[in-house]
Amino acid sequence: MDTIEFSKWLITLGVGGILAGFMFMFYRKDVKQYTELWRSTAEMLMSVIKENTASNVRLIALLENVERNQMRKADIESLVDKHLRDSVRWERYEPAKGGDGDK
Repeated sequence: MDTIEFSKWLITLGVGGILAGFMFMFYRKDVKQYTELWRSTAEMLMSVIKENTASNVRLIALLENVERNQMRKADIESLVDKHLRDSVRWERYEPAKGGDGDK
């Protein structure tokens, strides 16, 4: 609504209409400010959620990679142990303890 037309219409309403008009204008201003504040807060929260999601995705990928590497290491150690056990040199072989390396 145009403010000039609103002012002309408000004058025709008398003192009660003018007070009601001012109350309406301040209420609208307050609602607009609150809506903008809510919108900016929602945008900030969404950005935090997106950043956390991206961090969690990277962390999950890292943990899966570490877990996969641990399984590979255990598989390799068991294959080496099996091969050495089946070989002639088994009498001299002692399996590695705690993954510190071969002896």
